[in-house]
Amino acid sequence: MMYFNLYIFALLLNFIFTFANFAPPGRCGHNAVLVDKKLYFHSGFNGDNGGFNLLKDFFNLDVSQNFTTKTLPWNDLTFTGVPPKPFASACGGGNNNDLIFIFEGLSAPFNNISFTSQFDISNQRWTNVISPGNGPVKVEGTTSCAKFNNGSIAIIAGSINVNPANDLWIFDTLKLTWSLNNEPNTPPRVYTYHAITLPDQTILYIGGCNDYIMPMDRLFLYDTASNTWKSLTTTGPTPPDRRYSSAVLTSDKRIIVFGGVNENDDAFGDLWILDIERNPYQWSARNISNPNGLTLCLHTATLVDDYMIVAFGTNNINYSSTIYMLDVSQRDSYKWVTEFIPRTTNTTNFN
Repeated sequence: MMYFNLYIFALLLNFIFTFANFAPPGRCGHNAVLVDKKLYFHSGFNGDNGGFNLLKDFFNLDVSQNFTTKTLPWNDLTFTGVPPKPFASACGGGNNNDLIFIFEGLSAPFNNISFTSQFDISNQRWTNVISPGNGPVKVEGTTSCAKFNNGSIAIIAGSINVNPANDLWIFDTLKLTWSLNNEPNTPPRVYTYHAITLPDQTILYIGGCNDYIMPMDRLFLYDTASNTWKSLTTTGPTPPDRRYSSAVLTSDKRIIVFGGVNENDDAFGDLWILDIERNPYQWSARNISNPNGLTLCLHTATLVDDYMIVAFGTNNINYSSTIYMLDVSQRDSYKWVTEFIPRTTNTTNFN
């Protein structure tokens, strides 16, 4: 019995040591989903040693506690058997909002992987979703899904060689079924965009590209209730056209856009605000009071309380392994911070 207890104790020590020392490698093309004060990260890739290194990991950041950027509370979940899917899109759903769905991004050379993978947070188990009837086959480039009406996910999918890339598919996370939007005014095929679900459950599409990078003063809005599209023209100074940027929506109706690249693949480090309380929507540029020279694309940004958590990404030279936090609590003042202090209430954000 004594030897058995020592064995169990050694296993526990090894478990604690492993998780306490977990440090995710640099990456880009990953995805992030916030569920109940845990920020989940999945896959991605880097070009270390001059190659394409697919990252087959899965982990989360515990944002229920105080931490600093030097003492990040990581939790490695790679043991759950994560499917490798760089450039994938991730949203959450399910009856209890405890499922994460990951939709195929870069297919080749991983054609044997199911288009939709599901992670059950409660059971910590991955499954491939097999939906009856038709569904998307491929995703063209990097996409962004958007959750709406507490159970549906919208994703623009398809590829040039398989299906038209401006197909808008709706995934029901309760029934695990797909439906195709056939509205005739669907915008041109687009990828590398960012999708934001607005408070009225419409979905705004920002940036991206097709044969050219989409202009930032012309945005597309999908009305989930009427199943219709609308083209919006913004006012104010127009941000430079970009793709691979990030965007978050604050509670006071600011959309904060950071980073991305232009047509020459030059990475941005600028900060733009889209005020959706104004009609028409209005852009404005904002300075960060303590700039750090950060330029990124293929990163993620997630709003947690009053912080925009910017994770990983690349400047097309190096692959970041760093977490940055921008204090966005003030409408007209933005600054990088190193300490996270959570609110007391729980947060679930599936965008």
